[in-house]
Amino acid sequence: MPGIDEEIVRELMHRCTDDLHASPHITVGVVRRQRRRRLRNRALSVAATGAAAGTVFAVVASASGGAPRPGTSPASGGPSSAAPALELTASQKILYKLSAAAAKAPARPEGRYVVMAEKQDTYARTSVLDSLTGDVWTYQRGAGVPSELPVARHDSPTAAQFDAMPTGAAALRALLLKQAKEQQGQAIAEQQKELKAHGKKAVIRQPQLTDDDFVFEQATTLLWNPLVGPELRSALYKVLAATPGVRVDSHARDDLSRPAVEISRTATATGIEDQTFENPKTGAVLETAFVYQDGTKGTDLYLSVTSRGTLPPNPYRR
Repeated sequence: MPGIDEEIVRELMHRCTDDLHASPHITVGVVRRQRRRRLRNRALSVAATGAAAGTVFAVVASASGGAPRPGTSPASGGPSSAAPALELTASQKILYKLSAAAAKAPARPEGRYVVMAEKQDTYARTSVLDSLTGDVWTYQRGAGVPSELPVARHDSPTAAQFDAMPTGAAALRALLLKQAKEQQGQAIAEQQKELKAHGKKAVIRQPQLTDDDFVFEQATTLLWNPLVGPELRSALYKVLAATPGVRVDSHARDDLSRPAVEISRTATATGIEDQTFENPKTGAVLETAFVYQDGTKGTDLYLSVTSRGTLPPNPYRR
């Protein structure tokens, strides 16, 4: 069983009773940890049809109560000649600045294999993504974690699949929502299977997350992936600007004291707070974190992103 699944099962056993009838808040928190760290870069089959989704979802409005795009009419969604442009909030202005910075940032690394080094909680982690096939190699170093996880074939969308995703705000939001709901269902099913394999009664009860909960999580999840190009990254910040409940701190610092824009939101049904820290000059992710209701915090610090033409070896092998 993959090391990350073992970690999830251990956490459930620690937090829950012997029959694992966990409260919805605990189980969804644990599943989100699994989804964030094992499925965070997987967009399933919908990524491959991103170009078509741009047409299919083009007429879907952001019905969550988010702000319309500047210069549009709230009633029609098109250019407005009669009504003045909607005034953006302070947080939205910051997110639009991040969007502009991301659009001007350098394109993704040119080498086929993109190498991302992280500090995940207390241990080192390096992910290697094949931009052509979506295969992902994961290497780790730290107490209690395996040094190398099995290769996850086609686990990430390819660079071409990301480029095919829509960048219009309404179309992108609709696609993110579909991805998130599919992945959440898959994650729940996987956890039920793993718990049953351990001889425990698997009762995974899922609170009703709102569409805005799903969209925020999916948008920040995709921002993590280094294969996301400047145009899509820019569009993701615009989606976040139109998502209710998003909080922004333009004077934050990550856990390495790097200047950052902190974007956070607390899920309505679970009380779990998601945090992401972005480089204000490029829109690149510096750190992500999530805080459970009991104060437990999980963090991913992003140290470097490089690329090369050939598959690199395990950097932690002695």
